[in-house]
Amino acid sequence: MNALARTLVALPLLVALPGGAGDPPAVWHDRPAAAWTEATPLGNGSLGVMVFGDPVRERLALNDDTLVSDEPGYRTIPLDITKTFGHVTDLIAQRRFAEADAFVSSNWLGRAWACYQPLGDLHLDFDRTNAVAGYRRELDLARAVLKVAYTQDGAAFTREIFASHPDRALVMRLGCDRPGALSFRARLTSPHPTAAATPDAAKAVLRMQGQGPGLALRRTLDWVEKRGDAWKYPELWDRDGKRHPWAAQVLYGTNIQNRGVRFEARLAVEISGGTVAADGNTLVVRGADSVVLRLVTATSHNGFDRSPSRDGADAAALATDRLAGAAKRSFDDLLRRHVGDHGALFDRVALDLGPAPADRAALPTHARIRMAGDGADASLAALYFQFGRYLMIAGSRPGSQPLNLQGIWNAEVIPPWASQYTININTEMNYWPAEMCNLSECAEPLLRMVRELAVDGARVARGMYGRPGWVAHHNTTLWRCAQPVDNSAVCSYWPMGGAWLARHLWEHYAFSGDRAFLEREAYPLLRGAAEFLDAWLAEDAQGRLTTPVSTSPENAFVYAGADGAKQRASVCTGTGMDLGIVRDTFESAIRAAEVLGADADFRRHLGARLARLRPLQIGSRGQILEWQEEFDEADPKHRHVSHLFSLHPAGLITPSGTPDLAAAARRTLELRGDGGTGWSKAWKVNFWARLGDGDHAHLLLRDLIAKSTLPNMLDSCPPFQIDGNFGGCSGVAEMLLQSHVKDEGRGTRDEAAPRPSTLAPFLVHLLPALPSAWPGGSVRGLRARGGFGVDLAWRGGALAAATIRSSKGGPLSVRCGDRTASFETRPGEVVTLGPGLARVPPADPGN
Repeated sequence: MNALARTLVALPLLVALPGGAGDPPAVWHDRPAAAWTEATPLGNGSLGVMVFGDPVRERLALNDDTLVSDEPGYRTIPLDITKTFGHVTDLIAQRRFAEADAFVSSNWLGRAWACYQPLGDLHLDFDRTNAVAGYRRELDLARAVLKVAYTQDGAAFTREIFASHPDRALVMRLGCDRPGALSFRARLTSPHPTAAATPDAAKAVLRMQGQGPGLALRRTLDWVEKRGDAWKYPELWDRDGKRHPWAAQVLYGTNIQNRGVRFEARLAVEISGGTVAADGNTLVVRGADSVVLRLVTATSHNGFDRSPSRDGADAAALATDRLAGAAKRSFDDLLRRHVGDHGALFDRVALDLGPAPADRAALPTHARIRMAGDGADASLAALYFQFGRYLMIAGSRPGSQPLNLQGIWNAEVIPPWASQYTININTEMNYWPAEMCNLSECAEPLLRMVRELAVDGARVARGMYGRPGWVAHHNTTLWRCAQPVDNSAVCSYWPMGGAWLARHLWEHYAFSGDRAFLEREAYPLLRGAAEFLDAWLAEDAQGRLTTPVSTSPENAFVYAGADGAKQRASVCTGTGMDLGIVRDTFESAIRAAEVLGADADFRRHLGARLARLRPLQIGSRGQILEWQEEFDEADPKHRHVSHLFSLHPAGLITPSGTPDLAAAARRTLELRGDGGTGWSKAWKVNFWARLGDGDHAHLLLRDLIAKSTLPNMLDSCPPFQIDGNFGGCSGVAEMLLQSHVKDEGRGTRDEAAPRPSTLAPFLVHLLPALPSAWPGGSVRGLRARGGFGVDLAWRGGALAAATIRSSKGGPLSVRCGDRTASFETRPGEVVTLGPGLARVPPADPGN
């Protein structure tokens, strides 16, 4: 057997070792969590749990992904910009940008958005209070099981905890090697004053029920009044602008017409040995040998468009059924079903970047995170990648709600940015890993949300804009509201959110080749997003098409006013991000229609509009311009780099297809710098990977881990915000594998984009941005557009072997370094490649 054949035969073994040493990937700590941001996240898609792991005062913080304040329609107020549209565009044309900004802020915005809520906490207060030794809290990512172990008073105690998706329950087994050593009190509490807990000692069940707030306002009442927005909140102010006596930021019960989501939590205690009794609102366990706890939650949420208080689901009945289902199964059966369900997703991808350095291999994860700045711990990067995939599985499953700003984990009644869906980058970033990291099913909640959001989006397009199609702005919630929220134009006025979300529909088709999904779900929504943007476009002074009232998310520019004085504004025409989203949406709609053989006239119309679309512009410093012209930047190091949307995620800019724009994108990143929030660094990892600069992508990745990661490995914006975890996970995958539509050259600034072709062929780029810090390694199970699965192994910074599986068949183009190879594939065919992309026949099993 020659060396190449041996490499190919060894490939499955090489990629089967995710931790570099054969151990399952794990996040572990040698101490309990001292704060919520140090606790361990568990989840089954809907139920989120943060486990503190305290030996004496255990706390498990609980969330249900449908427990959100307010109700459907709460943000629907009269907004019609058609009457003042001309006034704003005139101000922009007269270069009175600050006045346009002020007018939009005062007249084109809506109400604050609903807040994602904590459900409560499960507390276990143990009788033993002496010091412990040998403490370890370890989350096994491959099994999604948390184990807490310690010794106390000479006895060894253990806790095994998991959140089961198939059985919709949190399950916990407490054990000890000394009979009768387990004694504790179990309590359920909630931050909501409507909640009450009731024990049933005969059934060993503790029940908590309550109702979330009918209003949770992110703004203070003084802030609302100062802005003149009191009229938007009739539940807080009367028609004369006087506060109602009950007015407050958070309202429950009769003060808010009994609106709000009802919730239930049920805890069942199963003991071996000992006793269970009720004491007040607690269950008391005495002298048990082992204990199994089963906890379920449920709410009255009954859909995005139905009132949870007047037309809600029966939360009590749901909780009863779920607990009964979990109680029918033994702990071992529940564990087996949970591990099998989780592993079926998690085990699809394995990443080996080598073992941890000798001085770190035995350290707890939080200590390794503190040391990550030197970039020497490649195995920590692999762990970070797999932790992102773990979070996706734990937080987003078919039928659940999409991951919000904090995934499904939140402790505050008024959390940062309401812990809902910020769709000018953050929600989209949450789902970047879903397709490429082989978790396509986990994207279902997001794809469903797009469909639901388009309902109100169509109403807003008609009522607010007088235009067809559907639109959404920078934020939405569980209730799928599409109007812009309050605050100011710089962050809240941005009618591009729906179109950006719609690209995920095309991405799902591009990776899966699911034509039925394209026809049934994706194309109608893509067409609707394109119809709105088409109607929104207007001619500029040169006769080119551009967006008439435009912002670059959350950023501002500086310009000279009529009197020469410097002024700050955010509103102009045709920002770089707008133009990228318009081009990307039109091209995706055209491609989808071509695959389906549909809407030839509409395809031709969009193609003609693309030819007239204002191209991206390059400024005097070689950078891509963010706004309509080269304004001064209010914050040259701003966290958003929205004008590079065309580089990532859209792929309209590539180093080989649009070298001038790629060079300008590089210069843009150099000027913007490597700082920023956690999610900003994560986006930059992806940008640099798309530019083929693996070492710079790695620099950002190590800074993301070392400087913007909490001890429990969750991302910090700050504060905690989960998008950086998923952006970082995506960035690692982008460094190892990329795939693009082969007709590169789209989005060039000096010529019209060519008419797009059908789905295939795609160019699959192997090791496009491999950093020098990862000279050897392997990965199994990544996905590429075109329906390809990819396994890779590399040594000395060069490809050693690749296996590419074609699920749908069709043309396959592969690039690695300066080599390109093309193949025709059949459905199910496996293409095996060696160094230099030489195709190698399957190894003879007899050798």
